Parts: sequence; structure tokens; C-alpha cells
Amino acid sequence: MPSNIRIKRRLTGAAGAPSTLLSGEQAFNKVDGILYIGDGSAVVPIGGAHYATAAALATETSNRTSAISSENARAVAAELALGTRIDNVLSNVDGAALDSLTEVVTAFQSADSTLNGAISSLAASAASGLSAEVSRATAAEGVIAANLATEITDRAAAVTTVQSNINTVAANLASETSARTSADSTLTSNLSSEVSRATAAEGVIAANLATEISDRAAAVSAVTSSLNSEVSRASAAESALSGRVSALEAEIDGGSF
Repeated sequence: MPSNIRIKRRLTGAAGAPSTLLSGEQAFNKVDGILYIGDGSAVVPIGGAHYATAAALATETSNRTSAISSENARAVAAELALGTRIDNVLSNVDGAALDSLTEVVTAFQSADSTLNGAISSLAASAASGLSAEVSRATAAEGVIAANLATEITDRAAAVTTVQSNINTVAANLASETSARTSADSTLTSNLSSEVSRATAAEGVIAANLATEISDRAAAVSAVTSSLNSEVSRASAAESALSGRVSALEAEIDGGSF
């Protein structure tokens, strides 16, 4: 019965070669489709789905060689044309146009002295202006610094004065508060004493007034009684006196004839 010989293989998992193979031992990784063989010192890929055939390699090599030759010819022609254009830029002295480095350098050199003079004049003017501005700014900063120092001193003195005034006002307010509190306490005490005294005095006055009213009523009653008695006595006396007067008149009357 025939036997099937099967080489080492990996059907799932990671791509890549096995870690070791014996010399002449083969292994196939289905994941990346590559066939490997051990050569006694390493594991070498030798074929598979990603390896081209010899005929295909030959055709691809021929095509690449032809493309390289065509690109080389094109590059050489382009470099020659570019060299010509660079030479024209560097050395063309046609006066019709300022279109080469030679003409640009010549024009620049002709204007260089004028430009240098203008730059020197501008630099001198700028240096003079800068020096004047530095002097002005330095002087102005000195004045500002002096004014600022004076202002700081004045403000510090003003703050000290204001704080002193605040402290004085606070002390006076505390003293006045204490004095007013003491005066209010004294006034409350005096008012309470006066209320007590006035209440007691009013009680005495009320009692004295009641006594006086009672005494006056008794006196009026006594006077009225005495007056009534005197009126009765006087009436009786007057009646008796009238009778006696009438008797005397009768006694002295000589009569008629």
C-alpha cells in the first residue's frame, strides 16, 4: 500500500518561515504561500505563489533593461539641452535684454557705487536719528522716572496722612461713642430717679390735695352751718329789735287831739 509523504506545514496563524529546518528539510506556510528549505545554517524561501517563473523573470528583466536604456537616452538629451540653457544664462551678453548672469553682474556692479553711497548716507542718517532719539528718550525717561519718584513719595505721604486722619477719626469716634454711651447711661439713671421722685411727689401731692379738699369741704360745711346760725340769730335779733322799735315808737307818740 503506497504511503503519502507530507512535508512540514502551517495552515493557519502567522506568516513567515519556521524557526529551524534541518538541511534539506522543507516546510510550506499556507498563510503567506511560501515554500521554505533548510540549508544547514538558515531557513531559505525557495518558491510559492509569490515567486515568478524563470521565463517571467527573463521577460521582466528585458522590459526593465529597455526602459532603463530609454530613460538614459532621454536624460542625456535633457541634460544637454539644460546645459545649453544654463550656458546662455551665465554668459549671454546680448544687449537687447538683461537675461544672463553676466549682464546682471555687470549692471549690479555699475550701480554698486551709487547703491553703496545711498546705503552709507541712509546709515549715517539713521545713526544720527537713532542717536538723537536715544538721547531724547533717555532724557524723557529720566524726567518720567523723577516725576514717578516724586509722585510715589507724594502718594506715600498722602497715604500716611490719610491713615493718620483715619486713625484720629477712629479714636475720636471711639471716645465719642464711649462718652455718649456713658452719658446715655447717666441720663437713663437720672431719668429713672426723676420718674421715681416725681411719682413719689405726685403721690404726696395727691394725698395732700385729698386732705386739703376734705379739710376745705369740712371748713365750708362749718362756715355754712355758722352762717346759717348767724342768719337765724340775726333774723331773730332783727325781729326782736323791730318789735322794741315799734314799742318805743308807740311810747313816744303824743297822739292826736
